[in-house]
Amino acid sequence: MESNGLPESTNLPGNIDPTRFRSIKVFIYTTNGLFSGYTYCQYQQRLLDALNKGFMTSKLQSGSDFLPLFNLDIFSQGSPPRHMDTVYIRKNNVLLVGESDSSLPNGGSNAYPIRRKKMLPTMINLPQVSLSGNMYTELWEELQDSLNRSDQFIPLTDVDIVPALPGGTSRSKFVAVNKDHIVYVGK
Repeated sequence: MESNGLPESTNLPGNIDPTRFRSIKVFIYTTNGLFSGYTYCQYQQRLLDALNKGFMTSKLQSGSDFLPLFNLDIFSQGSPPRHMDTVYIRKNNVLLVGESDSSLPNGGSNAYPIRRKKMLPTMINLPQVSLSGNMYTELWEELQDSLNRSDQFIPLTDVDIVPALPGGTSRSKFVAVNKDHIVYVGK
């Protein structure tokens, strides 16, 4: 049975209030491998906003340099998979963060303003992997305008990942891509 998205056997750290935060099942890809586990963000906050803007707890500011992961499995090339309770991954080393399909909250949320946007089929090439999916821009913007925003992570939806990531992940409904690791973007 799950509580706040985490299995009962998994607890958020003592300084994380489960009434203020929800857990999200994610996979994080770095040049060292794939991390699959749970992170958290505030209720009414998207994962993308937590990555770019962070959030505050009484003892932790997650908007800074490290992304917390809990109850995770690590897949590295040349090493057997291993499980860890807690890991903090430096955001600068993250190539992409994807939401697992099971992480969507029941019923969803209507907290985000809905604006009409233009969908742009896009290919993003990162070291070791290529992503094909959809970026969204304001109706008057072009692809370059979306890429030049100040946010570190940019969203991509309906993503195909080639080659498949360690552990077999080859598709995701949502991925946040670290702009610092993009080799090129095309449409």
